[in-house]
Amino acid sequence: MNKLKFVHVGIFGAAIGLKGEIKINLLTSNVDVFKSLDNYYNHDQSIEWKFDSIKMRNEKCVGLPSHCKNRDDAENLKNQNIFALKENLPQSKSNEYFVNDLIGCKINHENGDFIGNVISVDNFGAGDLIETIYKENNIYIPLNDDNVISVDIKNKKITVNPIKGIIDNA
Repeated sequence: MNKLKFVHVGIFGAAIGLKGEIKINLLTSNVDVFKSLDNYYNHDQSIEWKFDSIKMRNEKCVGLPSHCKNRDDAENLKNQNIFALKENLPQSKSNEYFVNDLIGCKINHENGDFIGNVISVDNFGAGDLIETIYKENNIYIPLNDDNVISVDIKNKKITVNPIKGIIDNA
């Protein structure tokens, strides 16, 4: 299967209770998007998961994978990444992007200088950051309107004007 057709949508967390339920750390915009996907896969698409239920409980997403009959079954899933077919996700808005669409994009300063290519997109709690290597240093540029001027997924180009200090000190 083509990995570009798949999107990382969640990560299995800790088992809950004795009936096979497990926490799911969502990477989708909300639980309704996650629930709408129907088919879920592991990292190499060799395993397909179905869910008997997916719900929010105490502000946490909790799922009951169809094959999980007890706590041990659920514990075997802990920390496994969950992927779904990109085509099953709702159309993204104009300022929303799939991480795998951003990876590899060329980052140019608004003055035309090449900064680097996107190597990852991370979020440490204060918003999404695009990571690149600039002058042999890993730097993070916030993926927000203050730093990013435009994103052209079709041509794999991102134009930025990073706030003072991001590339000045690299």
